[in-house]
Amino acid sequence: MFKKKISELIHGKIEVKKFNQILSENNKVHRFDFQENGKECINLYSIKNARIVQSGNTCFSILQGNSLIEELCFQSKNLRRKDLSSNKLLKNGYLSFFPKKIKGTSVCLLQDISLKENYFHFLYDCVVKLHLVEDINKIDYDSVLVPSKKKKFHKQIIEALGLKSKAVDCENFEIIDVENLVVIDHPYWKKNNSWFDDIENIPEWAITFLRKKFLSLESKQKFKNKIFIDRSDSTSPYNQIENNAEVKDFLITKGFEIIQLSLLAFNEQVEIFKNADIIIGAHGSAFANLAFCKPEIKLIEFRQSDHRVSLEKISKINKFEHKVWLIQTNFNGKMFIDLKKLENYI
Repeated sequence: MFKKKISELIHGKIEVKKFNQILSENNKVHRFDFQENGKECINLYSIKNARIVQSGNTCFSILQGNSLIEELCFQSKNLRRKDLSSNKLLKNGYLSFFPKKIKGTSVCLLQDISLKENYFHFLYDCVVKLHLVEDINKIDYDSVLVPSKKKKFHKQIIEALGLKSKAVDCENFEIIDVENLVVIDHPYWKKNNSWFDDIENIPEWAITFLRKKFLSLESKQKFKNKIFIDRSDSTSPYNQIENNAEVKDFLITKGFEIIQLSLLAFNEQVEIFKNADIIIGAHGSAFANLAFCKPEIKLIEFRQSDHRVSLEKISKINKFEHKVWLIQTNFNGKMFIDLKKLENYI
């Protein structure tokens, strides 16, 4: 409460506005209709003299003056996207000391902590938005505001996009003042919905865009066309295999190459998935690379039975066989893989 009072003394009281209330020559909205998912609509907004406020890890707000623009804010909790009633700026206000100032036109790819930590979210929640900027609207922009450049995959994907000189790492900026800001709707995650449910609505244009941008990447290192994705190095406790060593030994005898994607560069990951004939592995962010698979491959995805994430939409778009094995976890919280069943399939 004290912080909010100080905020109001410095900035004035924040009022909520919808974007249509600030429409002008400088503030515009472009609507795009895609004939999928029940005629999906995506909006691209351009706004002049905008202020971005990043409140912690799960709240992202955009203001013009004292007006908080409802459609341009994003707030979440436990991977459920919330409406504006959960916005931290409205509850607590904010204090601005030495905000980052950016001239020219900037494309905003900011959202929440998931884009900073997770390879899948960075590609599908963030990078694909560039489709509306580059392929459809052909906007000339000076910079791209990215959530982080800390991890290896951030740096390599940004470089592969040709944006190394334009990418502004915003991880450590709470307040950012932008001369001209371009903001795009989330491509599939709707307000008040769980990400686990809405992931099934990844649009086809997002997959097409990722393939267009990255499928031509080449790797000096070559890989077998039978791949097992070993995610035992993951820090996540989910979808871990109890008899992982046994599974690896068995698959090696069947001509499989054992891969830990965390050790590989982005272009090498693309190389693996675009040339593979059969891929086996436990569910994880490595399967973001399914966008690069050719048609008619075989995929076996081990997934613990209480894990709700479904990636079958990607395999449907790319037209390949996707078999999901739902496995109940044991007392260690891990999955035990039946090798006889696996042998019968491969």
